[in-house]
Amino acid sequence: MVCFTLCIVQYTYVKANYGYKGRNVMNRVQKIAWSFVITISFGFILSCIAIAILYFKVGMPKALAGLGFMGIAGLGGFSPLIFRKDKGKVTLDERDRLINRRAALAGFGASYLLVGLACMIPFFILGPKASISVIWLPNIWLGTFMIAFFVHSVAILIQYGLADKGEIS
Repeated sequence: MVCFTLCIVQYTYVKANYGYKGRNVMNRVQKIAWSFVITISFGFILSCIAIAILYFKVGMPKALAGLGFMGIAGLGGFSPLIFRKDKGKVTLDERDRLINRRAALAGFGASYLLVGLACMIPFFILGPKASISVIWLPNIWLGTFMIAFFVHSVAILIQYGLADKGEIS
């Protein structure tokens, strides 16, 4: 799995630097978005696998230790350091700002939806007189940030993909 992810990252990097006919295929924002999508997906998949394995070995409360693999998603935060700004070139124009704004709104909407679901699903399942431990609040907070960054990155990639196919931004 790690090998597959590294191959995808290398392929993306090669295509970005030596794209078709010697031109860049992806800009810096797209590279950072791919990095976030890969790291968050990889951390989520490993966490699910670890929780499933630990559930059968040690039971449910201790199985949540598998969420520690979500720390891999934090490696995406190093993307702006890895993919530095090109000197002497215009890095963002009006279209890029519009794409980023739309993606940020999509990320906000997804995180707001997650908070709403995290509040209302227990209400309907447990009933109005039940109580929930406050230990779940940091998990909800972490989940909202993860979903906001993931949806923001996917929205950026989709919008740049549509623009490259002749769609109007």
